[in-house]
Amino acid sequence: MSTTVSTRGSEISTATLQAPRLVPAVLSGARMHIDCPRWCVVDHAADPGALIEDLSHESDYVDLEASIVNKPDGLQLFARLGLDPLSADPWRQQPFLLIDGGSGPDDLTLDAADEFADSLVGFAAQIRELARAARDGGAQ
Repeated sequence: MSTTVSTRGSEISTATLQAPRLVPAVLSGARMHIDCPRWCVVDHAADPGALIEDLSHESDYVDLEASIVNKPDGLQLFARLGLDPLSADPWRQQPFLLIDGGSGPDDLTLDAADEFADSLVGFAAQIRELARAARDGGAQ
């Protein structure tokens, strides 16, 4: 079964996210091909000055927005996948989720990302309950 996730301007199918692909890269001045996750949107050949130790993979961002009163931008939270295969942090050498609600990015392991998603579902149910309570209780 394939799931589709909306992103900033496109959609990602989970079937597309899994298998790596071989892509051209320029790292530390050398032209080469590297394994790159299918979800990665980084052009690894775009920066001829890129250092091999700075190699990283990033997905498109997914956004959580809300229609905020008197504010033009309703972006509340955004997230993307990351992978830093040469990182000194072993957990960053595996895919992880970066989330940012405006106070700076935080990284989650994929297991923690699943737990966070479960929390978001519960949070959404509580938001619906609050809105329903306000509608049912009438204006004061």
